Amino acid sequence: MFPMDFKGLFFLLLLSAAYNNSNNYNSCRAATVHSQSQFFTLMKKSLSGNSLTNWDIATRGNTFCNYTGISCDEQENIVQVDISGWSLYGKFPEQICSYLPELRVLLVGHNNFHGEFPRGIINCTFLENLNMSSIYFTGSLPDFSPLKSLKILDLSYNLFSGDFPMSITNLTNLELLTFNENGEFNFWQLPGNISRLNKLKFMVLTSCMLHGEIPPSVGNMTSLIDLELSGNYISGKIPKQLGLLENLQLLELYYNEFIGEIPEEIGNLTQLRDLDLSVNNFSGKIPVSICRLPNLQVFQVYNSSLTGEIPAAIANSTTLNTLSLYGNFLTGEVPQNLGRSSVLVGVDLSENNLSGQLPEGLCSGGKLDYLLLLENMFSGEIPQSYAECKSIIRFRISSNNLEGKIPEEIFSLPHASIIDVAYNHLSGSIPRGIQNAKNLSEVLMQGNRLSGVIPSETSLAINLVKIDLSSNLLSGPIPSEIGNLKWLNILMLQDNRLNSTIPESLSLLKSLNLLDLSSNQLTGNISDSLSELLPNSLNFSNNQLSGPIPVSFIKGGLLESFSGNPGLCVPVYIDSSGPYFPICSQAYNRKEINSIWLIVISVGIVIIGTILFLKRWFTKDKEIMENDENTISSSFFSYDVKSFHRLSFDQREIMRP
Repeated sequence: MFPMDFKGLFFLLLLSAAYNNSNNYNSCRAATVHSQSQFFTLMKKSLSGNSLTNWDIATRGNTFCNYTGISCDEQENIVQVDISGWSLYGKFPEQICSYLPELRVLLVGHNNFHGEFPRGIINCTFLENLNMSSIYFTGSLPDFSPLKSLKILDLSYNLFSGDFPMSITNLTNLELLTFNENGEFNFWQLPGNISRLNKLKFMVLTSCMLHGEIPPSVGNMTSLIDLELSGNYISGKIPKQLGLLENLQLLELYYNEFIGEIPEEIGNLTQLRDLDLSVNNFSGKIPVSICRLPNLQVFQVYNSSLTGEIPAAIANSTTLNTLSLYGNFLTGEVPQNLGRSSVLVGVDLSENNLSGQLPEGLCSGGKLDYLLLLENMFSGEIPQSYAECKSIIRFRISSNNLEGKIPEEIFSLPHASIIDVAYNHLSGSIPRGIQNAKNLSEVLMQGNRLSGVIPSETSLAINLVKIDLSSNLLSGPIPSEIGNLKWLNILMLQDNRLNSTIPESLSLLKSLNLLDLSSNQLTGNISDSLSELLPNSLNFSNNQLSGPIPVSFIKGGLLESFSGNPGLCVPVYIDSSGPYFPICSQAYNRKEINSIWLIVISVGIVIIGTILFLKRWFTKDKEIMENDENTISSSFFSYDVKSFHRLSFDQREIMRP
């Protein structure tokens, strides 16, 4: 019996243990549900926003794992809260970790919270991903050391102040660290032990008050894919140890205070795709090794005092799409094959001392959007191949020594917004193909030797905002069709040989803010309709205009704008320190008066003629009646008809006082 009794007792004990475990589980589960319920109550009490209507316990019950923005593990513990971009406002509660002890992911960025960083977050010891970007928290930051599991820390776009939290160097599991745009910190330096973060792949510390030098130990952080330290006050030389970051794909160090030469070792970063070292104080040349990088797509070192030539190796790149080296002291010729091996999207080599021919192959890939070569010493003609830049948006080659004619097709580029060929030695006429440039907003051709007439087809480029054709050899009339350009804000035609009257259609340019027609050979009167414009700047000086200056221009204080036109006059005496204009002769004044009288006379003649016609009509009827009456009874009536004397007027009599 004993064995049987023992087995039964053992079975009962197992049942009892299972029952107790079930009770314990149910008890723990109930506690968890209650705790998580308190979290939602707390959030709705602390924050406001329409998105929180999804968290309604009264209607949806305790099925928290189905709530929007909530994720759970297999035991129905909330492990992720994602309310980023919900447009919530209020003060984020500090004690959420006491309600969600298993929390792994907390994403609350892009909301309108106020106050300081919620320090209770430090108690979420299992937290792996914390994103509180674009909230504009203020105040200092706590010690992050307790968050040993943290892999992602994004506190970008806030207003934290005080000392930078060096405790992040204790978070050795970090893979992403970003403090982008936190400009209220005290000045701080990258510590040498930053290399402890040997799992870090993304380190973004832009515009967060970094100064001093980059420690060479950063070269030991070989997991880095993205290193961004731009917009700071980092000085000294770029450490050559950065060339050890074999996995690096993006290196941005622009807007700092680096000096010295760009290290050749950067050319060892064979995975590098984006390199931006712009706006620094470098010396020396562009390393050839960088131009040979096999995966380089974006290369920017503008405004950085570089000298020497652009290495020819850059033309052999099969991956390069953006090259921006403007604002340096580069010399020599641009590699002629640039653009033939890779699909270029943007090229900006402006403000250097580059010379020689313009490279012909820049548009070979068919995707070039920006071609900016202004303010150099390029010579020769504009390559005909540039007419194939069908995707171009900005075409700027001004302030060079270019000559010859402008390829007509350039003004037919369908997507071009700016065409700038100013201040060269270009000749020939303005291409009529400009009518096809439907997206063109600015055409800048000033300071050349262009001749012929301004084509009326210019008005068909309907989105033009600025036209500058000044300082050329243009002649003929100003096309009246220009008045159809309703968005035109600036019209500069000065210093040419235009020799017509000023078209009244210019008065239709209601958006016009600057009008300069000076130093031409324009003739005729100034229409009163033009005074409706009164732009901020107007210049009709040094022409051959004649007649009275409209009174509204005089009242607007624009007399200076009419100097150098001997035939102009003012209708009344003006006490002015500006240019002298004679009072218009009586002939000009009488002309306006006579015009008014002519209208009055015309109306008067019509009225008088009507009266005389009606008078004669009624008189004739009366004579007929009298003749009939005389026939019937001539002995009873005698009617003495008197003759009617017609009055006559001429203009001299009416005008005589």
